[in-house]
Amino acid sequence: MAAARLTMVISSAAYFDTPWSSQVWAGALVSRSVIPLRVEACPLPDVLATIVHVDLFDVDEAEARRRVLIAAGVETVARVATSGFPKDQSIAGVDAREFPGAPPPSEVATSTAEAGSSPPDAPPAPTNAPTSGSPHADAARSRRRLPRADLTPPTRRVLIVTVGVAIVVAGVLAGVLMIRGNSDRAPSARMVGDLRVAVTAFDEVDEVGRRHPSASTTDAATLVADEMARSLQPVQQSLAVQVWGPPKIGRSPSSGGDQAGWADQVVRRSNANIVVRGVLRAAGTDRVVFTPEFFVDRSLVPGAEELAGYYQFGAPVEAPAGLANNPVFHREIRTVLAARAGALAWFVLGVGHYALGHYDEATADLRKAADLPGWQDTDGKEILYLFLGNAASKAGRYDEAIGWFGRAADINPRFGRAHTGSAEALFHRSRGQCTPDTVKVNDLHRSIDVYRLAAGEVAPPYARLTRSKIDLGLGRVYACLSQAAMSADWDAARQHFHLAIDEGTGDPAGRVVQLEAWAGLGLVELPPRGVADPAAYQRAINAYRNAVALADDCPMRNAQLLSLLGQVQYSSGDRTGARQSFDKAADADPKNGARYRAEFANLSSPTPSPSPPPA
Repeated sequence: MAAARLTMVISSAAYFDTPWSSQVWAGALVSRSVIPLRVEACPLPDVLATIVHVDLFDVDEAEARRRVLIAAGVETVARVATSGFPKDQSIAGVDAREFPGAPPPSEVATSTAEAGSSPPDAPPAPTNAPTSGSPHADAARSRRRLPRADLTPPTRRVLIVTVGVAIVVAGVLAGVLMIRGNSDRAPSARMVGDLRVAVTAFDEVDEVGRRHPSASTTDAATLVADEMARSLQPVQQSLAVQVWGPPKIGRSPSSGGDQAGWADQVVRRSNANIVVRGVLRAAGTDRVVFTPEFFVDRSLVPGAEELAGYYQFGAPVEAPAGLANNPVFHREIRTVLAARAGALAWFVLGVGHYALGHYDEATADLRKAADLPGWQDTDGKEILYLFLGNAASKAGRYDEAIGWFGRAADINPRFGRAHTGSAEALFHRSRGQCTPDTVKVNDLHRSIDVYRLAAGEVAPPYARLTRSKIDLGLGRVYACLSQAAMSADWDAARQHFHLAIDEGTGDPAGRVVQLEAWAGLGLVELPPRGVADPAAYQRAINAYRNAVALADDCPMRNAQLLSLLGQVQYSSGDRTGARQSFDKAADADPKNGARYRAEFANLSSPTPSPSPPPA
């Protein structure tokens, strides 16, 4: 390698996944004599990505040879016997297969062959280059080699030794980096795509909490990553999915006992939005427990961030402590995880569709996860039913949602997230128009009971946001019952709306809860019909203004709240303010602008027919 003029890196995803690949070409980087030859559309490591590369896929053999020879700057040579080029159909008995995946146009345009250029250290041969049999061929080749012919023997030895030492150092560094790949070191690249799943190396944890890498458990982690990638491959055309295993992710960092802290760190350093890991722990003196776990980042569940967080990936696998290093025990772990990995893959896909608002597709994917063998209800399957319930609720299928939430609660009776979802679905199913003839009073009271049950089961990492949503829900139920004249719980509604506002987290999810609580207060503070109470009107106006201020990044909701504000202002006698609010609503939502202006015109007509603000 020290004497080579050129190092060509035959580049594919499989090649770069091998732990020692970088050692082969790292030394050649010293002399800037590396040319990557891509045989499939794969990303190059950062250190190679800055070098002009040559693409050899999706072309025939003649074109591929031409590109290689131009890049190398050598004349045509006799063909070496091979088993056939991937597109060569002239060779009997050899399947003609295309290399997978064409590169994006931008990559093709910048490749050496398409640009018609060559690497700086390897200029193309001129059209009149001598043939290999020419007496001038050796001279032509020598002009393309590194300039060392004029070096003295001691200088040449020093150069060779220097380059050799550089290669050894590069090899040592590559080995260190590979070893550190199973440590807390951050990945060298960040994941991309719609769904980004990071599977960390699994660990053993001793009785004092120390974490130790384990070859067998890391092998199980690699199995999970491979099974997930295989299961998700058919959907790659509709959803960009990337699964990285322990070779790229390493171990999960220590988190000081915080269940979700380890996952937050992996998310930050790798850009994953789902993290999977496993831990083998001692359970007393005579048992060991292997627990597979995963973490859903809040970016995957917009509008339902309380669903994010830490979950067990099915029930733990237990065995006598003496079997911790027994190959039979590790085979059992692999069998269990292989069965669950396929279900987890469909679960991940369902969460991805949920994040995009494709609730029907999410339900279909989650159902596939539910129907796969190997993941029993008793094995921590409540998380799957939780997401099925949320997807159904988002799609307006409240009866179905209540059924799924019920199955989750049957598995885990203290599953606060399932109870919160069930209470919300009950409210939406039974509120009607919050009028005496449309509400289902018994179901509304039942939703209050379920909300209260959920309030006693709030768990991190989003406990504050969950409490805020529970108080928002309770405020809505009490306001709806009171508006329908089924109770006089205005004070209870007011109290819970204020709690929801005070518990707001200030982030986008918390701001949504706060604005809806302010909108609820706007209704609660209105005086009864026919009662002139300027102070009550002003409290309602202030509440709606606060809601409008929090909805500035959601034009449609902003317009709806401005319309409600305008109605209250008109009822209070502020005609000018009402007109301004309706005009702002029309500007915020131009698509429905005519409707908002018509609402104001209706209020201003000699025989207006105003409708009370909805709950």
